[in-house]
Amino acid sequence: MKLSSDEERWAVWMVQARRFAARENFTDAVARMKLVRDAVAKALRQATDSHRQEQLEIELARAEEQLAILESKYLAWRSEIAARRQATIDQAEEEMARPLPQQVS
Repeated sequence: MKLSSDEERWAVWMVQARRFAARENFTDAVARMKLVRDAVAKALRQATDSHRQEQLEIELARAEEQLAILESKYLAWRSEIAARRQATIDQAEEEMARPLPQQVS
């Protein structure tokens, strides 16, 4: 697939970020959205036309908004994992106190 413009490339990356998030692959989703944000910010710094700058500012705001949403989902996901790990650790003493199952001979 050959993308003819930066906007098409950014749109593809944003879709990929949403699909990563849908599969709870928040690490890659956040990384992909940061890629979009950084690429748009770079294009904005290089833009000379005022109309183009306005378009890029809108695109940058959209990317930053999506990034904030994905980062909050990522943090919630990580805290859920940490809570499950802590619950497992907290139950370890009780589990170790149980007798081992009898092996059938």
